[in-house]
Amino acid sequence: MKLLRNIILLIFTISMNSFADEFKDEKKLRGDSHAPIDVMCDHYHKKNEIMLSYRFMNMNMDGYSKGSSDANYSDARTKPNGSNYMVVPLEMTMIMHMLGGMYAISDDITLMLMGSYFDNEMEMKKHSNGVKKKMKSSGWGDLKFNLIKKLFAENDTKIHFNVGLSLPTGSISKKDTMFSGSRATLGYGMQLGSGTYDLLHGLTYNKMKDNYSYGLQISGVKRIGENSKEYTLGDIYQSNLWIAKPLNNRCTSISIGSEFKFQEKIDGSHKDISSIMSFAQDKESTGYKRIDLSIGINHIFDDLNNLRLAFELKKPLYNNVNAVQLEPDYLTIIGLQYSY
Repeated sequence: MKLLRNIILLIFTISMNSFADEFKDEKKLRGDSHAPIDVMCDHYHKKNEIMLSYRFMNMNMDGYSKGSSDANYSDARTKPNGSNYMVVPLEMTMIMHMLGGMYAISDDITLMLMGSYFDNEMEMKKHSNGVKKKMKSSGWGDLKFNLIKKLFAENDTKIHFNVGLSLPTGSISKKDTMFSGSRATLGYGMQLGSGTYDLLHGLTYNKMKDNYSYGLQISGVKRIGENSKEYTLGDIYQSNLWIAKPLNNRCTSISIGSEFKFQEKIDGSHKDISSIMSFAQDKESTGYKRIDLSIGINHIFDDLNNLRLAFELKKPLYNNVNAVQLEPDYLTIIGLQYSY
C-alpha cells in the first residue's frame, strides 16, 4: 500500500505541475488521446506499431448487499431457502497484474493479447465458534485475444469495433484448507478463470474536441458451453462512458467516467463443491447489475517515446445483486503503456 500511495502522489504532482506549464506544441500527443486506463480495446495503432502495457489493479470488497440494499451479518448467514450457512465471508481483496501487447498489421487492424495474474484473499468466519480464517488463491487467469478493426476516422472522430476470444487458461479447481483442516474447493469468486471459451466483442466511439474529449464503449462477454466442472459463468453486458479534459501542457488529462455492468447468474454448479458452506460457494449468490463512477489521470511523457502513466479510482454508485453478496468498496488501477 505504501508503493500505491507513492505512485498516486507522483501522479497528483504531475497533474498539478501541468497547470503551470505553458502550451508549447499543438502537435503533442494529448493525455486524453486514450480512454481511462480501465477501458480495454479503446484504441488502435498505425501499421507496424507495437504497444506494451502493464496494469496493477486492487479491488476491495467489504460489507454485504442484498438486492439493491445494504445487508448485515445475519442476512449473509441465511441461505435463500431460510436455513443457515456454517461459514460467513467477511471481506475479500483481489490484486491483479495484467500484461498486454498490441501490434498493428495494417492501419485498419490491430491485434491485442492480454494475460492476467491474480492474488485473491477472502477472510471467513465460522459462526459456531467465531474463529476467522483467510482463504487464498493465486495464479494466471484466462488469456484474451482481440482483433480491433477501424471503421471510421475523420475530423477527430473515431469508431472501431473489437472481436476476440478468451481462452480457459485460468484454474477453476482452486482449493484451500478449511476450518476442519481438510482442503476444499473455493467459491466461484476465488477461482481464476471461467473454464470456457468466451466470445469477446465491443464497439467504441471517441470524439476529440479542442479542449476536451469524450467516448462511449459498449462491450460484452458470451460464454460458450459448459466447463469441465459442470457450470457456466454468466454472460456480461457492459457500457463505459467518459469525458476527459487536457490540462495546459496537453500531456496530462483528467477524466470522469461511468460504467454500467450486468453479469448474469451462474448456470449449473461446481461439481467439486459437495457441501455449500457459505454464500461464496452458492451459485444463487452470483450475478449483479452495477453502476460505477470513476475519476482518472493520464500523463504522457513525450520525451520518453510517449510513455503513458495512468491512474483510475472507481467507486460503486448503484449495486443490485442476486441473494446476498460481498459489497464492492473500491477499485484502483495504475497502468503503464509504451509504444514504438
